[in-house]
Amino acid sequence: MLLLLNSARRRAKRGQGGFTLVELLVVIAILGILAAIVLFNISGVNASAACNAMKTDGATIQTAVDLYFYNKTLYPDSPDVALPPGPANNDNVNIGELVASNLLHQAPPATEKFTYVVKAGYGSGTVQGNLVPASAGCIYNP
Repeated sequence: MLLLLNSARRRAKRGQGGFTLVELLVVIAILGILAAIVLFNISGVNASAACNAMKTDGATIQTAVDLYFYNKTLYPDSPDVALPPGPANNDNVNIGELVASNLLHQAPPATEKFTYVVKAGYGSGTVQGNLVPASAGCIYNP
């Protein structure tokens, strides 16, 4: 038994232990591929979260616009437009007026844009939102 242990020690001293350069490079390559897969999946999560946040802000702004109209019988437009005819298609929603009237606590981020939609099937004060720059798949009230 002692002879076997001495033989193993002599082999370990001759450089028989450890990993070869090829083995280390293979492990590093595998880790790099796994990191690339994880980063690719995480990037989609951020875009989806921004879209969901914009849609939630759009619903909040639509409610605030409706309350503003019921209180003042005009829409928060730039400048305010009394009904009729109401806001024109693609007029910007006056977010500052909604915040000043205490109907919104804060303005949405600059990456979100909200306008009025005037077309068949929509009421005259319908709000449409999208991300800036515009993303075809992410629209509130398309």
